[in-house]
Amino acid sequence: MYRSILEAMYYGSVRPNSRTYSEDSLFAELEQLKKRNYDDLTATLNDSEKETFEKYCDAQEELESITRFDLFTYALKFGILLMSKIFVGRREVCGDD
Repeated sequence: MYRSILEAMYYGSVRPNSRTYSEDSLFAELEQLKKRNYDDLTATLNDSEKETFEKYCDAQEELESITRFDLFTYALKFGILLMSKIFVGRREVCGDD
């Protein structure tokens, strides 16, 4: 077992960008709906349209990845700022002399 969260992150046991969802979750249900709609749509497209749609999907996936990373880093920085405020203002919070 790891002695700290930093050690666990270093060795890859904590991966903030990976989550799993149960098969009966809303996430899994929406993922299945998305796949069905994707399959239905691509079945109606010709090869050129499929290629254009694939490029659109790839760009959308890249945008989502950037957005997730930005949200993660913002939330992490915000949490660190909150913690630093607590440590800097410890006397105010704890009443220590």
